[in-house]
Amino acid sequence: MERAKVKIYGQEYTVSGDKTQEYIERVAAYVDERMRQMASLLPSGSVSELAALAALNIADELFSSWNVNDELKGRSEQMENDTQHYIQLWEEAKRSFLQYKDEAQHTLNEKSELQKKYDEIFNESERLKENQSNLESRLADAERHRDSLAASLNAHEEGRHDSAELIRDLEYKNKELERSFFDLQMENTQAKSELERYKKLVEQ
Repeated sequence: MERAKVKIYGQEYTVSGDKTQEYIERVAAYVDERMRQMASLLPSGSVSELAALAALNIADELFSSWNVNDELKGRSEQMENDTQHYIQLWEEAKRSFLQYKDEAQHTLNEKSELQKKYDEIFNESERLKENQSNLESRLADAERHRDSLAASLNAHEEGRHDSAELIRDLEYKNKELERSFFDLQMENTQAKSELERYKKLVEQ
């Protein structure tokens, strides 16, 4: 425990306390100053009156400081509540952003898959178009061959001097070509149907 000798308004006192000597001296000097201020305002006042007035002023300052402290404490609590509120808003915003990010990534993945399927369908459509073109070319060749054989057959029939065996052979070849022509027509029809189906898929 600290002990300090101090003077307040010309009177010496010995003060003991848990505070340091420097602190006790500062407090005593403050009380002395307040009493001298009261003496300047009330020159005829007794020491006890000056002490009472000084005590009232000091108490007023103390109460004012308590009010200020309570106000600051209220502001501090409000700021802490506001801080917690903003932290909560930040966490919610962060969760929303992460959710949006996941949804965006999912959408990109779906888009990539759809693009891949579209490319596959488009490539298959192009392949079918090429097959159809080849079939149409083969069909045209078969038609020309059939017409050539028919012309030859007609020529042989008109010429009647050719043997019946040759006529039968030509008739047989003509039937073979007709069957081939029919098969090609069926393949072409199927290819066209398949191409239309893939076109519809691509347009979707």
